[in-house]
Order: sequence, then C-alpha cells, then structure tokens
Amino acid sequence: MPVYLTARTSGCARDTARTILRTIGEMNRKIWLGFLLLAGSYAQLLFPRRMFAHPAYYFHGYPIVPGNLLAVTETLFTLGVIVLGEGLCQRFGSPSLWRLATREKWDPVRFALAAAVACLVMELFAQWLGKLWIYPYWTLWFYWLVLLPGFAFFWVSIAESYLAVKAMLDAWVKPPGRSIKHRFIPFLYNVLGALAAVLLLSAAWLYARWYAARGGYVFATTVPVRYAPPFGYELLAFLGSWFAVEWGLHRRGLPSLVSSVLHGYWTPAAAIVGSSLLLSFVMESQNAVNHYWIYTHVPGPAVTLLGVQLSVFAAWPLQYLAFLLVPSLLVPPLTTLFWRRHAENGVV
Repeated sequence: MPVYLTARTSGCARDTARTILRTIGEMNRKIWLGFLLLAGSYAQLLFPRRMFAHPAYYFHGYPIVPGNLLAVTETLFTLGVIVLGEGLCQRFGSPSLWRLATREKWDPVRFALAAAVACLVMELFAQWLGKLWIYPYWTLWFYWLVLLPGFAFFWVSIAESYLAVKAMLDAWVKPPGRSIKHRFIPFLYNVLGALAAVLLLSAAWLYARWYAARGGYVFATTVPVRYAPPFGYELLAFLGSWFAVEWGLHRRGLPSLVSSVLHGYWTPAAAIVGSSLLLSFVMESQNAVNHYWIYTHVPGPAVTLLGVQLSVFAAWPLQYLAFLLVPSLLVPPLTTLFWRRHAENGVV
C-alpha cells in the first residue's frame, strides 16, 4: 500500500476516534442514566419463558409474578426513554418538557390531563373500536386501575423521544426554507375542517353499522375477539381527528404540524418519523418475547421483522401524531415546544 494512502487512512481513523470520544465526553448524566434504565428493562429476558406462559399464582385473575415483572421492566423502559430524552434536549440546548410542565403550580395537572385525553382518544379508536390489540396479562379491574396513570406515563416517553430527535435535527439542519403564500392557508384549513367533519361522521356511521350487524358492541381489552371492523374505518377516524385538531389549532392561531410544513419547517415531520421508528423498533422487538400486549387485528400478519408485523412499525408515526396534536390543542404552550424551531437561546 502506498505511503500516502496509509497516512490518509490513519488520519481518518484518528479523526473518527476523536469524534467518538468528543461525543461520549459531551454526554451528560441524564443520557447515561437513560441508557442504564433501558438496559435494565431487558431483565425480563433473563427469566424462563414458562414463567410467563404458565403463571402459578393469581390475584383475582391477575398473574402476580409475570404481570408485576413485566410492569416493572416496562416502567424501567419508559422511564429510561424519558430521562434519555431530557438528557438529549439538554445536550443540544433545546427547551425541556419537564421544565415547561412544572413552571406554575397547576401546570403538572394540566399536562397530565392533556396526556390522559390523548391516550383515551388513541385507546378509543384503536382498541375499544378497532380491536387492534389486547393486554393478555391484565384483568378488567387492573385495566381500569392503570389506564389513565399508565398511559399518561407512556405519553411522556412519546413526547420526550420526539423532542430529543427534534432537538438533534434542529441543531444539525439548516433553518426553514421558503413557505407557501399566506392567501392559500385559510382556504386549506377550511378544506381540512370540512374533510374532518365528513370523515368523522363517516367513521361513526360505519362503526355503528358494523357492530349493529353483529349483535352489538362487545368491550374486550384482555381477551381477543374473533372479528373486528375493517382497518379502513380506523384510518378514516384517525384522519378525521387529525384534520379536526389541525383546524382547531389554526382557528386559535397556534402552530401545528401542517402549519410548520407550510412554512418550510419539515423538522417536526422528520422527527415524528425518526423517533417513532426508532422507539417502535426497540420497544416492539422487546415485547415480541413475552407479549405484554398482543396485536390481534392489525393488517399484514404474515410480513414480520423480529417477530413484529411491519404494519405495526408503519402505524407508529400515526400514534405519535395523535399523542402530540391532541395535547397541543388542550395545552397551548406545547405547540411552541412541539412545532417551532428552537435555537440555543429559544424559539426562532
């Protein structure tokens, strides 16, 4: 090998090593703690599978050992995502969700209620009506016990993972480019509002007709049902809800995903796709072992990756969108945090 090639290769290796060491050195304690908590969530894989498949002890139908073990490891995972997200936002000089939610006395309550509403909307369309998944380790009483606090806690991890990816993209990507002319924007939002009404009414009618033709609605969150409404009904309800929230935010003069794209700011859209795919890959592949939740009527069951349907990964950005937009309508300060670009000194 020529001497100059050897020198050049050695120089590239040194530069790469310096970059890696500099990146590691810039990682704060929250980032390290987040990774440690995420690693701890994999402790469930150390236990024999038979302990989950054949529980020995029950409390009013609830499998004590596997249920509590998976609850603890899922808590570690969710908390790890939250702490890691806070650390990355701090590392890249982006505003903190935690600080925003604790500025005033009643802010934590407002944020918790907004998170609970977002989770109820998702659970209503996807589980109660769509029958897309079940919770096999839970009983009905346990489901109602953990529904609001558990899913609100999960919402925080969704928001933090999104904000972490958004913070990195804001630091690495150039400021927004050209935007669409202002005179077209009111017309566009009027169209979205009209479409929202049509789609939501259509979804409600289709759901009602489908359940009525099969003897009425059956509430089932812990055991599978044989049939479920077509997945297209779920998409109609989702699109209608999305357009309705976008229209509502525009009427209040607040930013949103659509408004950020119209102004040439594509980072929120990219952050939703990036953070949802990353988190879903880790979370769903871990769940594929012991099945804390099971997908029942998601389309494309034969096409999988690491034991998870590809359609599940494809649906995760929609979940992020719902979890970010609904609280934005209920807690206006979140709109600036979610849909505006941030430099180190604040909003740009």
